[in-house]
Amino acid sequence: MLTSLAIFILGLFLGTFLNVLIIRIPRERTLLGWPRCTRTGAPLAWWHLLPLVGWLAQRGRAADGRRIHWIYPFVEILAAISLLRIYQLHGFGSDFFYLTFICAVLILTGAIDWIHRWIYTFVILGAALVALIVGPLVGMDWRNVLLGALIGGIMFLLLFVLAKFIFPGHAAPFGLGDVYLAIFIGAAVGVINLTAAIIPGMLIAGLVAAGIIIVRRMGRPTPDYIAYGSYLCLGALLFIIGGGLAG
Repeated sequence: MLTSLAIFILGLFLGTFLNVLIIRIPRERTLLGWPRCTRTGAPLAWWHLLPLVGWLAQRGRAADGRRIHWIYPFVEILAAISLLRIYQLHGFGSDFFYLTFICAVLILTGAIDWIHRWIYTFVILGAALVALIVGPLVGMDWRNVLLGALIGGIMFLLLFVLAKFIFPGHAAPFGLGDVYLAIFIGAAVGVINLTAAIIPGMLIAGLVAAGIIIVRRMGRPTPDYIAYGSYLCLGALLFIIGGGLAG
């Protein structure tokens, strides 16, 4: 019980670290220096960085009264749940550290895509390279890992080309970032688990898109963009913490 609690708390702090990256990679392009408020730009107090506590103490608002994005406490909770589930499913060994890295990349990428509508090539392809190298070292068959990356990339590259053909001159639902993300997911879970890891995110995105169409036909304002990469990340994350790689 105490170990599980410690893992959960560690996950909350991992989420805080990911939030720093989520803020800094798109906006500041540097990891150095003390974190600053996303609204006012002022340096954060130490207690602002406490997972969940900082956000709740501020009542979800910055010093100037503007709301702080809900995704930041969500990232901390999701990271904590992910770490705890990985520990429960795989124990505290090499799989734990490998899958923690994979889930951290999924959370980081999904959150940045949700806020900024962008998937950073150096982050996701760098993580894919790590998965290709480290995956076989923690017990995954290297052919499974390599084919997962290749087939995932080819599958989404075809979807990307098809989307460009169907939606000429418009914002296509797939971007090259989604292709790179599929390469990473394929390398992380292997070709054997690729479909099971990809389908949940596609289904969630499809349901959201259907909901948007229904609301739009009712005459209400709707977003023009779906963060498809965020749903792919969420689906793959749910697959992993749901025990998809435990067998």
